[in-house]
Amino acid sequence: MARLGKVPVFDPGSPEEAREMIKAAFDLSEEFQVPVMVRPAIRVCHARQNIKYDLLESNLTKADFKREPTRWASTPKFRFLQHKALNEKHVKISEKFNTMTPFNMHTLEKGGSYSSEKGRSYPFGIVTGGIPSSVVQDMLEEYERVDIPVLKLGAPYPFPEKLADEFMDACDKVLVIEETDTLIEYLLRDKHKTLGRLSGHVPMEGELVPEKIESALNRAMSDCGLSPLSDFDCGQEAFELVKDLELPIRKPTLCPGCPHRASFYSIRKALPKAIYPSDIGCYTLGSNLGVVDTVLDMGAGITMASGFWNAYIQDDVKKPVVATMGDSTFFHSGITGLINAVYNNSRFILVILDNHITAMTGMQPAITQGDRVDGSKGKAIALETIVKGCGIEYLKVVDPFDTKNMIMAVKDAAEYVNDPDGGIAVIISRHPCVIGFRDEAIPEKIPVKITDECDDCGFCHIRFECPAMYQDKETGKTEINKVLCAECGVCLQICPRDAIEKVQNAAEKELGCG
Repeated sequence: MARLGKVPVFDPGSPEEAREMIKAAFDLSEEFQVPVMVRPAIRVCHARQNIKYDLLESNLTKADFKREPTRWASTPKFRFLQHKALNEKHVKISEKFNTMTPFNMHTLEKGGSYSSEKGRSYPFGIVTGGIPSSVVQDMLEEYERVDIPVLKLGAPYPFPEKLADEFMDACDKVLVIEETDTLIEYLLRDKHKTLGRLSGHVPMEGELVPEKIESALNRAMSDCGLSPLSDFDCGQEAFELVKDLELPIRKPTLCPGCPHRASFYSIRKALPKAIYPSDIGCYTLGSNLGVVDTVLDMGAGITMASGFWNAYIQDDVKKPVVATMGDSTFFHSGITGLINAVYNNSRFILVILDNHITAMTGMQPAITQGDRVDGSKGKAIALETIVKGCGIEYLKVVDPFDTKNMIMAVKDAAEYVNDPDGGIAVIISRHPCVIGFRDEAIPEKIPVKITDECDDCGFCHIRFECPAMYQDKETGKTEINKVLCAECGVCLQICPRDAIEKVQNAAEKELGCG
C-alpha cells in the first residue's frame, strides 16, 4: 500500500522502538511535507515493555493555514507537478534512510572470520526488519554467531538502495526474514543471492514465531555450507510435550454475562435458517454460537446483507437475512451502507448491538454516551436519531437480557421485512457492557444453581457457550464456576429442561418467593 501511495514506512521491532519511530515519523513528515506510515506487526501491538521517556517538549507551533490551492485543491495540471515533486522527495527520503541509524543499519564491521575489506565476502547474511529483527538479534547472541552479518531495515520504504547494495555486495547469499509478506525480498535487486519466501526457505503464510525463524535460518545456513544455529528441532520437542499433557483447548469467547450472547441466542432462536452477516468487534465471537456467517471489514455486515437479499430476490427467493453490528462500528462504518441499502429497497433485519462502549479495542467511550477519550464531555448522539435519519421506518429497542421479548421482536421484524409495504427492520439490542459498566449491566445479582432435572445436554456451555458453565470430567455433570459466573440470570431463560433455578436468599425463603 505504501509503495502505491509513495508513503514512507517505519517498521518497529519493539514497543520502545515504536515510540522512537513515532517521533521520527513526525519529524520526517514535517521535513518533507508527506504522510508517514508506522506499521507495527502483531507482536509489537501485543507486547509490553518498560519505556523511559525523555523530557517532553511542548508544541509551540500555532495553527496557521496558508492558502495554496495548487497543492491542496490542485487541478490535473498541478497534480502533475505535485507528482513530480513527490518523486523528488521520494529519492531524498531514500537517501536519508541509507544513514538512518539505528533503524536502518548493518553489522558488516563486526567482521567475524570474513571481511569484505580483504576482498572476501561473507558466505551468508540476514536481511530483516520489524519483530523478526529482534528475534534474529536474540538468536545470534544466544548462539554466539558473530560470523553472520545482519542488515536491519526498520525503515524499509522508500527502499535504502545504497545501504542494501553495500550489504548484498559483501554477501554470497542473504536470507530475508520479514513480516507479514514479501516486500524487501522483491526490492533486493540481486535475486540470485536472495533466499526467502520465494525460494521456499521462509513459510509463505503464518506468523514468523521464533521457532519458524530458527528453522528457516538452520535450513538456509545448511544450504550455504555453514553449520546451523542448532541441531535442535526448533521447539518441536516442547510442542510434543505439551500435546502429551492433553490440555483443554479454550477458544476465545464472549465474557460471562455479555449481553451479545443473549442477543445471538434470541436471533438464532427466532430465525434459525437465516443468513447472518456480521462485522468486526467483540461480537465477531458470535461465530461460536452459530450466528455469524461472514466477517469482512467494518461496515460489511450491512452491505453484505444488502447484497445477499438482492442476489436471492433475483430468483424470487425471500431469504431471511439478519445482520449484526456493534454501536461503535455502526457509527464508524455502517451509516453509509445502511443509507445505500434503504435507497436500493433491500430487505433484511439489522440488529445493532448497543453496549454503550467500544469494548474490543480498549473500552474507549461511545458516541452515544457523550464522554470523550480525554475525559471531557462531548455532545452525545442518539443512535435512534441516526438510524431514522438513514430512512429506517421500523425501529425497536429491546433489552437482550429479556430473551422472550427479543425473540418476539426478531420475529415481528421478519414479518415487516416480508410485507410488501415493509423494508429494512432495525432492532437496537441495548444493554451495557458487563466489563465497562459493572454496576449498570447487572444491577441485581441473580445467583443460580443446577437442579436434578439437568440431563447434561450441554446446551448451556456448548450452544449458549456460557464460560461459567462446564461439565465436570469426574462426575459428568454440568456445574457452575462461581468465580466466573456474572450472575446475570440469563441462563434461567435458555435451559431447555428448566434445570437451572435461582438461589433464594434468606428473606426470599421466608416469604416463599419463587
